[in-house]
This record gives sequence, structure tokens and C-alpha cells, in this order.
Amino acid sequence: MESMPQFLQHLMKIISPTPHFVIFAQGVLYRGADFSIVWPELLALTIIGSAYFGFALYRFRRVIFSG
Repeated sequence: MESMPQFLQHLMKIISPTPHFVIFAQGVLYRGADFSIVWPELLALTIIGSAYFGFALYRFRRVIFSG
């Protein structure tokens, strides 16, 4: 991500689940963090995953039921 333009780095930190998962995994695996520390990352992953799933479901239904 360091090689991306600055605006794209900020955008990817918002819409991509990967940075949130990396922060979560490092917190739990390396630091032994409990739920009270990693809940913001889990919440972000849940919101991003739900949004992507909703979009995929919309596209899937549109393709299946349009034919």
C-alpha cells in the first residue's frame, strides 16, 4: 500500500477488509489482545463484508431472474 497515491491509501483503508483483518490478526496472535481491543476491527470487517455480500446478492439475483 505504501506505493499507492495518498488518496488511494486512505480509500483502501476504508473499503478493503484486508487492513482491518491484518490489524485484528496481529492484535490477537502477537499481542494476545482481547475483545475489548479488537472489536472496532471486527465491526469494520462485519460492515464491509455485509456490504459486499449485499452487492453480490443483488447482482446474483439480477442475473438469475433476468433470464
